Amino acid sequence: MMATRQAGATRSCGTATWRALGTYVHLSTAEATALEPARQTAVRLLADVDRTCSRFRQDSDLVRANAGAGSWTKVDPLLVQAIRAAMDAAAQTDGLVDPTLGHALVAVGYDRDLSMLLAASADPAGVPVPAHIGAWQEILLDPAGAVRVPSGCALDLGATAKAWAADLIANSIAANSMAAVASAAVASAPDRAVGQPALEKSASTVVISLGGDVAVAGGGWPVAVSETIDDSAGAETVHLPYGGLATSSTAARRWIRGGVIRHHLLDPRTGEPTRGPWRTVTATGATCLAANTASTAAVVLGDLAVGWLTARDIPARLVDTAGRILRTPRWPEPEVTL
Repeated sequence: MMATRQAGATRSCGTATWRALGTYVHLSTAEATALEPARQTAVRLLADVDRTCSRFRQDSDLVRANAGAGSWTKVDPLLVQAIRAAMDAAAQTDGLVDPTLGHALVAVGYDRDLSMLLAASADPAGVPVPAHIGAWQEILLDPAGAVRVPSGCALDLGATAKAWAADLIANSIAANSMAAVASAAVASAPDRAVGQPALEKSASTVVISLGGDVAVAGGGWPVAVSETIDDSAGAETVHLPYGGLATSSTAARRWIRGGVIRHHLLDPRTGEPTRGPWRTVTATGATCLAANTASTAAVVLGDLAVGWLTARDIPARLVDTAGRILRTPRWPEPEVTL
């Protein structure tokens, strides 16, 4: 479970919450009347993402592609887009965020949906399976709807898919809203005075959080940042003017195998769960995917994370294993409620 969520909703906004992709979904629109069409768009796209990208559905396109590793597999073009986003994240981080960790995640015990994963088991801890360095560069894609997973590899899109889906949903809702506004403007054109703007109002602001991966379109929104979704007392509220904000954390999605504590954030160089000084990293970016790519890479980098984030001018908030908080220079000032 991630720990970023919407905050500061006004009375006129619309809000809906439900579960999808094994996590919570929180959707808000600046105008209450925009909520229902936005919710319908989100539900449809989330179902499409689950059907194509899930590692835990035996009927998903991703599972079929992994089963056919080494040869071309016809898939929904949506999966091709999701894999391309994961490959871009790998390229931007020199492989620190790697989509070819499917076998490694199974080895450490993450072989089913988290809701079905036993918190503790006598099963062995598993033998580490380091990523084949650079294997993500060997993934072949056909935008029309086909993928070739490298032989001996299995893809897992858990490091990028939710953030990519949050961007997809927010942008789709904003586009639909803008189209509706434009249509209404055209319909009223005969009654409009000479010189009156064609668009009297812009599309409604929308913000969506998928397990803490937050995307905003149409305008800014306050976002509460904490280590767990229930930690409202310790939340820090910042204003997200555009784009996205994401949190990567080792404090959740944890389990025990053979007496060894495991979690879902793996270092591709070792195949083992990360053991660095940061238990939680939150970052912002031009998109939710960019923010999540940065936060995940920072957890993997460990001691080198602050320098890496600062050199790239990435706003970030890091929490170490003792609970101490460090912020990079561009992290936004917390909003103050009077």
